[in-house]
Amino acid sequence: MARSGKKHISIEAPIVKIQGSYIWTNREWPITFFAWSRKEKIKFTEIKMRQNKLTLYFSNAKECTMFGLKYDREKQEEIF
Repeated sequence: MARSGKKHISIEAPIVKIQGSYIWTNREWPITFFAWSRKEKIKFTEIKMRQNKLTLYFSNAKECTMFGLKYDREKQEEIF
């Protein structure tokens, strides 16, 4: 998932769009994800919700690449 040269990345997330509103289908996932991102000191400049995805924007491409590497490692350990 880690890509270089981009300032944004899309990740799979348990989100569904119903009647114009986004709803989390797993209430623990966002709590776990944002607690992990705070612990890793990851800062997003913008977050967009999409059907089954979160698009995360960063201030530079290096931060985006580092997030992708860290997220891939955590995802392999099945934390999310």
